[in-house]
Amino acid sequence: MIALTPVQPLPIGAEEDGRLRAIARELSARDKRFASDRETYRAQFPGTSPDTDVLTLHVDDFSIITNLRGIAGIDHYPSRAFVRAREGDLVAGTFPDIPGYGDYLAGHLGFGRPSYVRAAPAPGTDTYAGFEALLADEQAQHQIEARIRQSDRDFWIHPYMGLEAAWRLGRRLADRSERTVRVLAPLPTVTAQVNNKLWFTEVVAAVLGRESALESHAGSSAKEIAALLRQFSKSSARLAVKLADSASGMGTGFFQRDQIQARSTESLQAFVADWLRQHGWNTGAPPISVERWEPNLLGSPSIQLWIPPLAEGMPLLEGVFDQIFYPDQEHVFQGSVPSCLPEPLRDRIGKAGLRIGRMFQHLGYLGRCSFDTIVGGVDVTDATVTFTECNGRWGGASTPMTMMNRLFGDYRRRPYFARVLHDRALEGVSLERLLAALDDILFDIRTGDGWAIVFNVGCLQPAGKIDVITLGDTQEAAERRQEEFREIVMTRLS
Repeated sequence: MIALTPVQPLPIGAEEDGRLRAIARELSARDKRFASDRETYRAQFPGTSPDTDVLTLHVDDFSIITNLRGIAGIDHYPSRAFVRAREGDLVAGTFPDIPGYGDYLAGHLGFGRPSYVRAAPAPGTDTYAGFEALLADEQAQHQIEARIRQSDRDFWIHPYMGLEAAWRLGRRLADRSERTVRVLAPLPTVTAQVNNKLWFTEVVAAVLGRESALESHAGSSAKEIAALLRQFSKSSARLAVKLADSASGMGTGFFQRDQIQARSTESLQAFVADWLRQHGWNTGAPPISVERWEPNLLGSPSIQLWIPPLAEGMPLLEGVFDQIFYPDQEHVFQGSVPSCLPEPLRDRIGKAGLRIGRMFQHLGYLGRCSFDTIVGGVDVTDATVTFTECNGRWGGASTPMTMMNRLFGDYRRRPYFARVLHDRALEGVSLERLLAALDDILFDIRTGDGWAIVFNVGCLQPAGKIDVITLGDTQEAAERRQEEFREIVMTRLS
């Protein structure tokens, strides 16, 4: 059901695997919620992967991630779920239908034509909280139940991430349809913990050693955070403050030594308090992570894994990718590309990430997962690799990678570059108009012609924003075509 990269599972020795299993057992024993989830959702948690002949509901609900309200078009991001869906599948969300998208997915890309179930946002929730919407909307539930009963296929829910509302919907649909419903995701507590930066830092230290983890300390007030910044600035030139449960760099602030040391204690506390207010942090939320950062950054690669049920063997290391950040916001994700770091370094990064993924698997993790790292030092031949955070969900690198697998069988067969295009001049432009204007350059699987693939198209009309994959004969050519794509779009549509 998932278009995985055809890679061989890498082995982990029996002794090392036993050590990773012991770490997972200790973590589970320390937090009783892990065992509680396993019992509560036992009937929904799969012991084997789905086969190709299952009926699947896809929902991109990321509402447990904090500080996302400043992202342009965020209410329409759940439309990304369409690129994982197949013929006859279901996609659900709260966003309006997107005229022309079904034809594009089925025709140009050959992905098939899923059905869309639109739910009304639940009162008091974010408009992009798709699972809470489905739980509150009886009509939407009845649509899904009817499909379950009409089909003789097994029914699976494939969420963007395994937040608790996804598992609650799985239980409810199973009870009401009297059919088996499986959820292809990590259980709720596993999901919450792996996406918590402070928890992840401790896990990295346990699995790989303290030298592979950021030096990170928790602060629960502006006073504590300011004191940590003051203390660390004596020996570190660059520090970061992060919301523990945010993503895409939206909850991250970087501070230089001079910024910190030039302020009085009162001024620094006020500065930190203002940053916390701007990022929506309140007392009682997960503590803030205060981190030392490597001054000489050579890259910020991410590691893409698929973690199957434990009985099916090792996690699959699908690749290492270089991340692209906005020039004026060095920590805010803009796109991804297969890494150009030297192969020995990529191999070292990937194998380290595999060990963390295997420990997660013993803990009960299932599905898509990635790890962000920073490579530091003077030269890549003697670089340090530090793990900064886990993305226990689908994301900006795994989505285009999987699309390329669906199109070509293996993303490595065609050089490509994935990036966000955002320009206010495109606000109000419909997808149908965009597709018509770009018909000569859009990739068409029926002919093999064209070099541009668009997705995240729900954001186009309301926010002037889309994601685009550009193809080329070389990696450099694929990257150059990003600028060519922008020029063509702005010339023809602005």
